[in-house]
Amino acid sequence: MALTRQSSSFEYTSSSGGVTYRFVVQSSGGLTSVRNIQGPRGLIQDSLTSLPQAVVADIQTAVGQVEDTVAVSSSINGTLTFNDATTASVVFATALASTGYRVHVDIPDFIPWRVSARLTTGFTIELAHTYTGTARYDVMV
Repeated sequence: MALTRQSSSFEYTSSSGGVTYRFVVQSSGGLTSVRNIQGPRGLIQDSLTSLPQAVVADIQTAVGQVEDTVAVSSSINGTLTFNDATTASVVFATALASTGYRVHVDIPDFIPWRVSARLTTGFTIELAHTYTGTARYDVMV
């Protein structure tokens, strides 16, 4: 049986104006998300509830910390360069034993992406539209 980490969750607290907020940052399947934000009245369930700017800044810091933690535990990482393109490929220095790895991509712009080809020798990232710039990637085996 092969053991593979599927997700990692990190719970944080942030205080602003004497009020404590709780939230969870999760890394799963190559995506980082924030969930279960709780304020003084419990779970925040709608997008119309505003958060203090200090809490928003703490959430952004926490997301960066989780991405850094996942990157450190990654066995393969690097940078992809897109030149007015929708795809970029990574070739591994050594082929992996299987295609059961996960890929996390960090693109500075908000652009939906997917792994369009996953091989033991590498993978291809496909973006929703053309992009010029760089993106960091981490492969979790």
